[in-house]
Amino acid sequence: MIGYMSVKKVNDSHIGGILVVNQSGLPIEFKYTDPVIPTQLQKILYGKSLVTYLHTEIIGKLLLKKLENKPSIVLVDDLELIQVGERVYFASQYASPTPENDHLEPDECVIPLHGQNAVRIVSGKRIEDNEMEELKKIAQDLDILEPFQRLQKALEYVCAS
Repeated sequence: MIGYMSVKKVNDSHIGGILVVNQSGLPIEFKYTDPVIPTQLQKILYGKSLVTYLHTEIIGKLLLKKLENKPSIVLVDDLELIQVGERVYFASQYASPTPENDHLEPDECVIPLHGQNAVRIVSGKRIEDNEMEELKKIAQDLDILEPFQRLQKALEYVCAS
């Protein structure tokens, strides 16, 4: 199972969601948080670190904890969210030509997709070969970034309700 996590600021509130899918991309579980609205005192005390704190410590870690179906890998769309747990990776479209070597840095790699496209993966630690192989397998089995679109639409729906 693969998890997809996203945390967004909507007006003055912050909301997060996690979508767990199987290897075919079918949804297994979806969890989201109620909107979190920081108090004026929190804004003063946390300053510029408030958004990072809310997104990682309050929302991101809570979402992982609430899951009944624990994914083997969690992909996130915000680099700061790689701090929320083990085997959490930032995933984004890779715009440059695919490099010869899969690893750009010890904690960053590029996985070629079908055609000319590739996905960039970043971890908070060194990406081991077995992790790289698992990520490549996921990318072969499904459109690895597409579930983020479904998650985004689900969060928009929740916010509008």
